[in-house]
Amino acid sequence: MTPLRGMICDLLVAGAGPAGSAAAIAAAGRGLRVVLLHDARSQVWPGESLPPGMARLVDAAFGPGLLDEGRHLPAYGTRSCWGSDDLIETDFLANPLGGGWLLDRARFDADARARAEAAGATLAAGRLETIAAAPEGWDITLRDGRRLAARFVLDATGRAAAVARHMGSGREAFDRQVTLVATLADADPYRGTSVEAVADGWWYTTPLPGGRRVLAFLTDADLLGDGVAGWARRLSETLHMRRLAGAGAGAAVPRTYPAETAALRILHGPRWCAAGDAAMTFDPLSSQGISAAILMGARAGGLVADELAGDGSAFAGWDEDYRTLQGETADLGRHYALMETRWRDTPFWTRRRQPRKA
Repeated sequence: MTPLRGMICDLLVAGAGPAGSAAAIAAAGRGLRVVLLHDARSQVWPGESLPPGMARLVDAAFGPGLLDEGRHLPAYGTRSCWGSDDLIETDFLANPLGGGWLLDRARFDADARARAEAAGATLAAGRLETIAAAPEGWDITLRDGRRLAARFVLDATGRAAAVARHMGSGREAFDRQVTLVATLADADPYRGTSVEAVADGWWYTTPLPGGRRVLAFLTDADLLGDGVAGWARRLSETLHMRRLAGAGAGAAVPRTYPAETAALRILHGPRWCAAGDAAMTFDPLSSQGISAAILMGARAGGLVADELAGDGSAFAGWDEDYRTLQGETADLGRHYALMETRWRDTPFWTRRRQPRKA
């Protein structure tokens, strides 16, 4: 990582997850001086899966070779207990887009940052403290007192949306979903994500590289009840998940993460924009979070270059494109909710069967 001593750059990317790294690569490829700010204390999701077809997106954003079997696991299908008590397998062999991937998320993010550095971005450790308007863009102060100047700032700080908050943009949440997540030893040879719907939410489990497995339960915050203390009881009440997760899963101590669907009220403004989870978060059931972050992050990097080159309408369609993604994933979530007919009257599923208000 490079120390900052009054550095002047064209673009400061605050946040070095998939969206931030993709933006940094795209902008550096257009000749911009880019600083990619990485806060090492940011929470990293324990595991992540990429659905079929997303390998091409990763290659386009980061270059080939980021996904390989030495770092991540190929996914061969999915299993779901949804709408009936049966566990149904969908094999990716018949999918024209190919297979999926099961990611070691921490390694994926680190490799993406390395690709950004190789593309010419300056990777710096730090956490944004203040942003003040300046004649040529922004004066930025970091938490440790270091300062730098940037012509444009891109918010890729995840749900914290640190830049957007400085710009006066709040977030609107469309549900109250949370998740309990535990990482376990892997005892299941199946290489794919398994999902099971239950009365007050849904479970999933996914193998990870290194002989590990992630197990998660998602529900609404007001339905969580006894929370972490009720983990073993809830797991014991499942039809399939208790077996798939392994004998010791009930003794695991999960962590609680936010998982709500939310969006910024303002997604961009003069000399700044938001991308990835800072702009919008999607229901984990849609499997769109990391894909949308990479896609929109890479696009944002190019649009910044256009705007700084004099195109005053570069971000004209930014809000509309994100709202389109929002609408598509909301429709998909409602479709899945309508498929689950075993608990028509429980609050979790009743809420999700209703069309979302614009």
